Amino acid sequence: MYNFLTKNGQTISFLVGLVITVIFLVTAFGGLEEFNMLDKDTRRTSDIFNFGITAAAGLVILAFIFMIVAILLNVLLNIKGNIRLVIGLVIMLALYFIFSGSATFEAPGTLLGDLLAKNNIGAGANGFIVGGIFTAVILFGIAWASFIILEIVNFFK
Repeated sequence: MYNFLTKNGQTISFLVGLVITVIFLVTAFGGLEEFNMLDKDTRRTSDIFNFGITAAAGLVILAFIFMIVAILLNVLLNIKGNIRLVIGLVIMLALYFIFSGSATFEAPGTLLGDLLAKNNIGAGANGFIVGGIFTAVILFGIAWASFIILEIVNFFK
Protein backbone atom coordinates (compact mmCIF):
# COMPACT_ATOMS: atom_id res chain seq x y z
CA MET A 1 0.00 0.00 0.00
CA TYR A 2 2.81 2.39 0.91
CA ASN A 3 4.63 1.79 -2.37
CA PHE A 4 1.40 2.18 -4.33
CA LEU A 5 0.58 5.49 -2.65
CA THR A 6 4.15 6.72 -2.98
CA LYS A 7 4.05 6.03 -6.70
CA ASN A 8 0.45 7.03 -7.50
CA GLY A 9 -0.77 9.13 -4.58
CA GLN A 10 -0.36 12.55 -6.17
CA THR A 11 -1.98 11.38 -9.41
CA ILE A 12 -4.95 9.92 -7.56
CA SER A 13 -5.35 13.09 -5.48
CA PHE A 14 -5.18 15.25 -8.59
CA LEU A 15 -7.73 13.12 -10.44
CA VAL A 16 -10.16 13.10 -7.50
CA GLY A 17 -9.87 16.88 -7.25
CA LEU A 18 -10.32 17.22 -11.00
CA VAL A 19 -13.45 15.04 -11.03
CA ILE A 20 -14.99 17.00 -8.14
CA THR A 21 -14.12 20.30 -9.84
CA VAL A 22 -15.70 19.19 -13.11
CA ILE A 23 -18.85 18.01 -11.33
CA PHE A 24 -19.06 21.34 -9.51
CA LEU A 25 -18.52 23.39 -12.68
CA VAL A 26 -21.16 21.40 -14.57
CA THR A 27 -23.73 21.88 -11.80
CA ALA A 28 -22.83 25.54 -11.23
CA PHE A 29 -22.77 26.57 -14.89
CA GLY A 30 -25.89 24.50 -15.58
CA GLY A 31 -27.91 26.58 -13.15
CA LEU A 32 -26.13 29.90 -13.69
CA GLU A 33 -28.85 31.45 -15.84
CA GLU A 34 -31.53 30.80 -13.21
CA PHE A 35 -29.16 32.05 -10.51
CA ASN A 36 -28.51 35.30 -12.39
CA MET A 37 -32.25 35.89 -12.84
CA LEU A 38 -32.83 35.79 -9.08
CA ASP A 39 -32.86 39.08 -7.20
CA LYS A 40 -30.09 39.76 -4.70
CA ASP A 41 -32.15 38.74 -1.66
CA THR A 42 -33.12 35.31 -2.97
CA ARG A 43 -29.61 34.56 -4.30
CA ARG A 44 -28.53 33.90 -0.73
CA THR A 45 -31.03 31.06 -0.43
CA SER A 46 -29.89 29.41 -3.67
CA ASP A 47 -28.19 26.04 -3.38
CA ILE A 48 -26.23 26.23 -6.63
CA PHE A 49 -22.86 26.27 -4.87
CA ASN A 50 -23.66 23.75 -2.12
CA PHE A 51 -21.94 20.81 -3.81
CA GLY A 52 -18.70 22.75 -4.34
CA ILE A 53 -18.61 24.05 -0.79
CA THR A 54 -19.46 20.66 0.70
CA ALA A 55 -16.95 18.82 -1.51
CA ALA A 56 -14.15 21.29 -0.71
CA ALA A 57 -14.86 21.11 3.02
CA GLY A 58 -15.04 17.32 2.84
CA LEU A 59 -11.70 17.07 1.04
CA VAL A 60 -10.04 19.40 3.55
CA ILE A 61 -11.41 17.38 6.47
CA LEU A 62 -10.37 14.10 4.82
CA ALA A 63 -6.86 15.42 4.15
CA PHE A 64 -6.60 16.64 7.74
CA ILE A 65 -7.66 13.24 9.08
CA PHE A 66 -5.14 11.43 6.86
CA MET A 67 -2.41 13.87 7.92
CA ILE A 68 -3.10 13.28 11.62
CA VAL A 69 -3.17 9.49 11.12
CA ALA A 70 0.14 9.60 9.20
CA ILE A 71 1.78 11.75 11.87
CA LEU A 72 0.56 9.47 14.66
CA LEU A 73 1.73 6.35 12.85
CA ASN A 74 5.13 7.93 12.23
CA VAL A 75 5.48 8.93 15.87
CA LEU A 76 4.28 5.60 17.22
CA LEU A 77 6.47 3.53 14.90
CA ASN A 78 9.59 5.60 15.62
CA ILE A 79 9.25 6.98 19.15
CA LYS A 80 13.00 7.15 19.73
CA GLY A 81 13.54 9.26 16.61
CA ASN A 82 10.62 11.57 17.39
CA ILE A 83 11.32 12.19 21.07
CA ARG A 84 11.94 15.91 20.44
CA LEU A 85 8.57 16.21 18.73
CA VAL A 86 6.81 14.48 21.61
CA ILE A 87 8.58 16.68 24.19
CA GLY A 88 7.69 19.81 22.18
CA LEU A 89 4.04 18.81 21.97
CA VAL A 90 3.90 18.08 25.70
CA ILE A 91 5.44 21.49 26.49
CA MET A 92 3.05 23.23 24.09
CA LEU A 93 0.01 21.49 25.59
CA ALA A 94 1.24 22.28 29.11
CA LEU A 95 1.58 25.96 28.20
CA TYR A 96 -1.89 25.97 26.67
CA PHE A 97 -3.54 24.39 29.69
CA ILE A 98 -1.66 26.66 32.10
CA PHE A 99 -2.75 29.77 30.21
CA SER A 100 -6.34 28.61 29.70
CA GLY A 101 -6.63 27.63 33.37
CA SER A 102 -5.28 30.96 34.58
CA ALA A 103 -7.53 33.06 32.34
CA THR A 104 -9.76 35.47 34.20
CA PHE A 105 -13.27 36.24 33.07
CA GLU A 106 -14.01 39.95 32.94
CA ALA A 107 -17.38 41.07 34.27
CA PRO A 108 -19.46 43.45 32.15
CA GLY A 109 -18.64 47.08 32.77
CA THR A 110 -15.11 46.95 31.42
CA LEU A 111 -14.21 47.08 27.74
CA LEU A 112 -13.24 43.40 27.60
CA GLY A 113 -16.22 42.37 29.71
CA ASP A 114 -18.61 44.25 27.42
CA LEU A 115 -17.07 42.58 24.35
CA LEU A 116 -17.41 39.15 25.96
CA ALA A 117 -21.04 39.82 26.84
CA LYS A 118 -21.82 41.29 23.40
CA ASN A 119 -20.41 38.25 21.60
CA ASN A 120 -21.96 35.79 24.10
CA ILE A 121 -18.61 34.31 25.16
CA GLY A 122 -18.70 32.41 28.42
CA ALA A 123 -15.94 31.74 30.92
CA GLY A 124 -15.01 28.38 29.38
CA ALA A 125 -14.75 29.73 25.86
CA ASN A 126 -12.78 32.70 27.18
CA GLY A 127 -10.27 30.30 28.74
CA PHE A 128 -9.82 28.48 25.41
CA ILE A 129 -9.34 31.79 23.58
CA VAL A 130 -6.87 33.21 26.11
CA GLY A 131 -4.93 29.93 26.25
CA GLY A 132 -4.70 29.78 22.46
CA ILE A 133 -3.63 33.40 22.09
CA PHE A 134 -0.96 33.28 24.78
CA THR A 135 0.38 29.94 23.52
CA ALA A 136 0.54 31.30 19.97
CA VAL A 137 2.37 34.44 21.16
CA ILE A 138 4.90 32.38 23.13
CA LEU A 139 5.49 30.05 20.16
CA PHE A 140 5.84 33.05 17.83
CA GLY A 141 8.45 34.54 20.17
CA ILE A 142 10.33 31.25 20.34
CA ALA A 143 10.28 30.97 16.54
CA TRP A 144 11.68 34.50 16.11
CA ALA A 145 14.31 34.00 18.78
CA SER A 146 15.45 30.72 17.23
CA PHE A 147 15.52 32.35 13.79
CA ILE A 148 17.73 35.19 15.02
CA ILE A 149 20.01 32.92 17.08
CA LEU A 150 20.46 30.44 14.22
CA GLU A 151 21.23 33.25 11.75
CA ILE A 152 23.90 34.57 14.09
CA VAL A 153 25.35 31.07 14.52
CA ASN A 154 25.34 30.52 10.74
CA PHE A 155 27.04 33.88 10.20
CA PHE A 156 30.02 32.83 12.30
CA LYS A 157 30.37 29.34 10.76
